[in-house]
Amino acid sequence: MSNPKIDPRLRARRAAVYRAEGRRRLNLLLAALAIIGTFFCGWAALRSSLLDLDHIEITGVTGARLTEVQQVSPLEIGTPLKDINTRVFQNKLEELPWVERAEVEKSWPNKVKIDVTERIAVAQVERSDGKVAIVDGSGVVMAAGSAGHLQDLQLPSIKTALRANLGETEPHALPGIALIEAMPEDLSAWVDAVTYTPNDTPTSRGTISIDLIGSAAAHLGEPILLNDKIQALRSVLNGVELTCIRTIDVAVPDFPTVRRDPNCKAAAGLK
Repeated sequence: MSNPKIDPRLRARRAAVYRAEGRRRLNLLLAALAIIGTFFCGWAALRSSLLDLDHIEITGVTGARLTEVQQVSPLEIGTPLKDINTRVFQNKLEELPWVERAEVEKSWPNKVKIDVTERIAVAQVERSDGKVAIVDGSGVVMAAGSAGHLQDLQLPSIKTALRANLGETEPHALPGIALIEAMPEDLSAWVDAVTYTPNDTPTSRGTISIDLIGSAAAHLGEPILLNDKIQALRSVLNGVELTCIRTIDVAVPDFPTVRRDPNCKAAAGLK
């Protein structure tokens, strides 16, 4: 029995289909090889010395602060940039009590940038152990040491019960900080120290006072209406005879009162 003859056109069509299928498979194979090759090239590039850490750029600090940053974030030159966890280093820097904010980022192909923002000291607070703590505007204890060691900073002094450790916020310092930041320069020149006396009762805000130069004191009562009380105190200091004054009470700012030392008054011939 003879084999049936296949139409030449059908044979040509079948061959074309086989060739197209072969090209499709070849293209898929080449695409897969290209993807694998790209992956391995990228992996090799990331592991190569071309993308290793060569430069560390630190901004925002100098001197001893710069040295401390370098010690806290010991990045090693030659480390593959992909292996560096910037979040870990950023958290370590922000644990430093004097650091307000830190930003650490990779700068491809071979650099890490570190930008540090320092806290700004606004006052010194006397601690119960006789040392002095330095606080920023939010009450965070950013440094501590002996009074003699820190006196060169020439910061306003706050007297209060301080229990916070380095890096922690001391709430008892906040009323004094608010008063210091609200003071105009002409009143600051009269101030020797600010004292905040907390009250353990939940309904009381405590009381605040100012030790004035010349052994006088200004009582402001609760730490509220500070701007009004500051203005009342300025009016007294600028408008009355200051001889023998011992206390100025501006707890009620509309009705300030002045008390003088009676012995001093007699010696000075004041009525």
